[in-house]
Amino acid sequence: MVGTKMKNDSVDWNDPALARWIGTISNPKTMKNCKTAFRIYAQFTGKTASELIDEAIEDFKRDPRERQDIVLKRLIGFYNWLKTDYVRRKAVGGGNGEVIEVGKGIAGRSCLLRVNIIRGFYSTFDITVRMKGKNKLPKAKVENKRMVFKPEDVWKVKALVDHGRTTRDRAIVLFHFQGGLDVSTLCSLDYGDIKEGLEKNEHPLKIEPMRVKTGVEFYTFVGQDAIDAIKAYLADMKSRDIEFTNRTPLFLQDRGKERLKTNNIQTMMKDLAVRSGFVTEGNNGNGFNPLGTHSLRESFGSLMINSGVPDSIVDFWLGHEVGDMASAYKQTQFENLRQMYLDREHLLSISAPKGESEKTKAEVKEVKDDLYQLHFENKQMKQEIKSLKDQIGNMYEFVHKNLDPMLDLIDEISNTPEGVELLKKLNAKKQAIQEEYDRSGTGD
Repeated sequence: MVGTKMKNDSVDWNDPALARWIGTISNPKTMKNCKTAFRIYAQFTGKTASELIDEAIEDFKRDPRERQDIVLKRLIGFYNWLKTDYVRRKAVGGGNGEVIEVGKGIAGRSCLLRVNIIRGFYSTFDITVRMKGKNKLPKAKVENKRMVFKPEDVWKVKALVDHGRTTRDRAIVLFHFQGGLDVSTLCSLDYGDIKEGLEKNEHPLKIEPMRVKTGVEFYTFVGQDAIDAIKAYLADMKSRDIEFTNRTPLFLQDRGKERLKTNNIQTMMKDLAVRSGFVTEGNNGNGFNPLGTHSLRESFGSLMINSGVPDSIVDFWLGHEVGDMASAYKQTQFENLRQMYLDREHLLSISAPKGESEKTKAEVKEVKDDLYQLHFENKQMKQEIKSLKDQIGNMYEFVHKNLDPMLDLIDEISNTPEGVELLKKLNAKKQAIQEEYDRSGTGD
């Protein structure tokens, strides 16, 4: 293909809107990816950063019936253009600025990455773009697909926990799943990062690290299962005379002296996946573990988003760049985010899901109420039976008291044939009454 000279960067990086977005990014690698994505987006739209934000704000001000969803349409068009028409080039000629065209279109995964970066640009200005339903972009085909759990799949996480060889391994699985932590950040945690929360019996437990990969400061939470697991692990370590200070690595290697490394956790997760029966010893011939730490992290994000948590909040919990929203989440919005997590903890629970727990409590209460009612009715019935027995006893007493004088009177006339016959009948009646009385148990 014909070589051309590379043009100078036409993007004005001093544009106020662009400078504000770029100013929120601290990691050099992330910065490079964001600049590349915006440079291509500017090429596609032919607009500056401020012009893009202005048109988005103007569209949002319109009556909902008249909005044109400009940003959504631009992002969909951007994705399709990247997929089919974007010209790929590479530099040649030993760095003299000459480039050649090598083809058109890029892979779906790269398209999604660039679109999501631009969504992050818009979100810096509180412009949220939801790409769901008919506007949802196609998922990139991944050769090695991770397992991402739905609510009904959480038993698989429990299987991993149950097959953990140590209290440490079980706590690690739950920190990944219930907190969405990536493996590098988890390895970087110190005891001081959770000490205060544990001492105060916080629930959910707040974890506020800096993400190692990007340098982003954020916080996330873990639920009761992870809290119980970390307490068991710490108790186990202290029983082995290992003292924890604020600067002690939270997760230590087996000998209890050095910080756990990422490859240690990856090996542990592979072992758990095999021992739980989810993958074969040879991992079906693949080098990729579909049930690794990132599977648990993605499952956390998926469960939260699908239960209604805004994308930007989930991104914050995962340690992604969210621009100016991070300050609000850390300060004024903290209690809202905490309650949001707490309301959905049952989706991440492997022991007693909150929804089922509340249902069970209601059912138990109903049974208790029924038993109490039966007890009350039984008590009333016993009182009524006692009252009837007393009445019957009084009746028998009355009969016996009045029957004897009658018998004496009859005895006086017993010498007459009529009297003898009457006496026989009365004695028979008395005997029948006595037998009935004895059978009733009233005399007990």
